[in-house]
Amino acid sequence: MTILIVECVSPSLRGDLSRWLVELQAGVFVGRVSEVVREALWERATNRADDGTVLLLWRTNNEQGFDMRSWQPKQYVPINVEGLWLTRHPASTHTG
Repeated sequence: MTILIVECVSPSLRGDLSRWLVELQAGVFVGRVSEVVREALWERATNRADDGTVLLLWRTNNEQGFDMRSWQPKQYVPINVEGLWLTRHPASTHTG
C-alpha cells in the first residue's frame, strides 16, 4: 500500500498522480504500486510541486510497518529516531 499526500500543488499534478493512484480526498492518493513506480511518482511529485508539500508513505517490514519521505514540510516535520518515525510539531506561540 502506498499513500501520497500533496498540499498546495497544481491541479495538473493531482490529475497526473490520479493515473496511478486513487484520490480519496483532495491531495490524498492511495494505491498499490511497485517500488519502481513509487519512486517515479515521488520524482514526478517533487519536481512539479513548486512551493507545495509532498509526503509519501509505504508499507514495509519494520517496527512500525511503514516508511516515509517528505519534501518541504511546512508544519509537522517527520524525523527518524533510531528507526522510528516521529513528527516534530512547531513550537506554540500561545502565551496565555
